[in-house]
Amino acid sequence: MRNALPWLLLMLLPQVAVGDPTTDFWGWFKGDAERIRAAMDDERTRESMAYWLGRVAPGLSYELRQGKRKRQLILSADGNMARFVTVENIVRAAPRIKGWKFIALRPSEKRPYPVVVGDVRLDPEVTYFDLYQDTGRLGVVLYLPEFDAEHVESYRIAARRLLCQVLGERKVGQEIGFIDFDDQQVRDMQFSRPFSEFREVFDVLLK
Repeated sequence: MRNALPWLLLMLLPQVAVGDPTTDFWGWFKGDAERIRAAMDDERTRESMAYWLGRVAPGLSYELRQGKRKRQLILSADGNMARFVTVENIVRAAPRIKGWKFIALRPSEKRPYPVVVGDVRLDPEVTYFDLYQDTGRLGVVLYLPEFDAEHVESYRIAARRLLCQVLGERKVGQEIGFIDFDDQQVRDMQFSRPFSEFREVFDVLLK
């Protein structure tokens, strides 16, 4: 009996530890869907989503929102093309859950809104930009009221999410190259443009 105890303990451990990560993600989400529907993006949801998505692949993110008739879960790779297929496969494997719609990759929005990542906040209303040719893509420099270089990676994630609002995530992955930042005091007053004009300038340069 003493020798059998370790095997008994192993059998009692959660089976998700060795299961298919995508199947496990949807198994968790389906079981918690009603709570998430009510609480939306609370701390428990954020921690659970980080864990279950992190088991599928690194660098994935999500957004919860209220659609016209259903809650929406948008899964994203934050513009990283190498993860697009992974995101699409996760959504393709989604079960039917009443009151929910699942979307692969961030869609464009009619009007961009501020993005927060950690301690970083990007507000399109007070942001300017320049675009540069970058080996077949367009590089972006964003000029911000304040820029803290210690958080540059959070700025880049936030910038890609902001650009997704204007272009859609697929186009961000395909067409956007480098992303850099600077204070507004150093921007070229003649050539830099307010972020509200990003789509217009992008379309002209892409032709």
